[in-house]
Amino acid sequence: MEKSKSTTRWLQQFAALLLIVGIAFRFVNLGYKVYWYDEIHTSLRSSGYLLDDVIPQAYTGQLIRAKDLVEIYQYPTAEKSLQDAFTSFKKHPEHSPLYFLLARFWMQTFSHSVATIRSLSALISLLCFPAIYWLCLELFQSVTVGWVAMGILAISPFHVLYAQEARAYSLWTFTILFSSAALLRALRVTQTEKPRKSKRFAWVIYAFSLTFGLYSHLFFTFVYLSHGIYVFGLKQWRKFEYIFPALAAVLLSVILFLPWLIIIFTNFPDLIDNTSSHRITRPGTMLFWGLNLTRLIFDFNQGYSLLNPVLYPIIFLAGYSVYFLVKKTSIKTWFFVIALMGVMGTALILPDLLFGGQRSTIARYGIPSYLGLQICLAYLLTQKISDDSLKIKQIKRWKYILIAIGISGIFSCLASSIHPVWWHKSYTRSRYIPQVAEIVNLSDSPLVISDAEPGRILPFSHRLKPNVYLQLVVQSNIPFIPEQDFSDIFLYRPSEVLIEGIERIYQANLEKVYKKGWLWRVELPATEDSNSSR
Repeated sequence: MEKSKSTTRWLQQFAALLLIVGIAFRFVNLGYKVYWYDEIHTSLRSSGYLLDDVIPQAYTGQLIRAKDLVEIYQYPTAEKSLQDAFTSFKKHPEHSPLYFLLARFWMQTFSHSVATIRSLSALISLLCFPAIYWLCLELFQSVTVGWVAMGILAISPFHVLYAQEARAYSLWTFTILFSSAALLRALRVTQTEKPRKSKRFAWVIYAFSLTFGLYSHLFFTFVYLSHGIYVFGLKQWRKFEYIFPALAAVLLSVILFLPWLIIIFTNFPDLIDNTSSHRITRPGTMLFWGLNLTRLIFDFNQGYSLLNPVLYPIIFLAGYSVYFLVKKTSIKTWFFVIALMGVMGTALILPDLLFGGQRSTIARYGIPSYLGLQICLAYLLTQKISDDSLKIKQIKRWKYILIAIGISGIFSCLASSIHPVWWHKSYTRSRYIPQVAEIVNLSDSPLVISDAEPGRILPFSHRLKPNVYLQLVVQSNIPFIPEQDFSDIFLYRPSEVLIEGIERIYQANLEKVYKKGWLWRVELPATEDSNSSR
């Protein structure tokens, strides 16, 4: 008995340590990483703009400071009302609006900075810990499993990354966990002799959790479906006393979500067009599945490879944890977790296998499946370490595995926290932004000329000093370079048309300053030569 108490205390204390470290990592260097393409969309829409609005307004060839460009298009201003924000939301019906609405009010309330914007996601991610604890209590009636699940979730490098992202994924994670726990509680309360009012209240909480889930992310519909499969798939829930309130909760959530459903259907062509890239197949699809799985525990920005040394142990551990859950728990428990993982996994994998595409390779879409796996892992480790029937050597082995998961998560989070670009920021779009911005910022009074699309300019602008001037033009135009003194003139990710035009019109020498043509320095001839050439 003493041994069991000692083991339980150790598990809870170790999980508490991981929880504290994981919370700290969520707020470390919040503004350091590149504010990349997806995140600038969050700021644009929350501010009442679309990407297409930037070109006619800012790409005029007039000088604009980087600070002003960011302030106008990345933070709410008096020029754009809440109605303007809703108009921009409707143009992207594939993204449920709740997070963007919260982000708008957040940016209106607090100071304007990347760290401030991201702090909203970081704070929301803290709600995931009590939510997963509650879910584990409902599933296993075990406080210790709940603690271990919180520790594993806290130190998971994958979840830390998305807790620092100005996107809806931490909100979606919370609604998945909360709605799942709310369903199990509603079913449990319905079984008891509690007053009808208590039962009704439990189902109302579940209905509102479904509504918040749908408004947080459209892929919550697959969580919805997994809950339905669980309720209708088990005989014990296929009774009028359970089915009627469950259907009533679903109906209420659909009614509450109806305004956005109407927007989805009326703007369906936009949804199809905005998600077209997901239908392009990536090479190495199955290797991406393994890579995304390893990132839950071990993430040093490694690429996908069959030679990845951590791939096979993590796949084995994940597979064994699912097997152990099914073997050791009742169908009422394991069927819920399997449904949560399986529905989302099938919805992503099957279309890719049948029709092609890259949905299943995008790590953030698999969050419901990952949460299910982490719950399986928490149960496995808790049971093995607490099992008095095992030999001491075996128990130690499982303790070492839990410690290894914690250490791996800590070092993974530490590595990602000191790098401005990580895999989830898209190397193609973000890789050289920090280095190029540093070169420009070293200049006393630089001018940056570019005809790159706004999705490339805005992330770059966030890294520039406030006094850096930009001159933006559409690709067919060559700008009139002002005669005022600039210590350096740069071209940022210019098109061939812009390069050739600057060389021809101004008789300028262009020097490639940074690799792959991301930054060029423009050397203009002497003033009189320049005037005569014009």
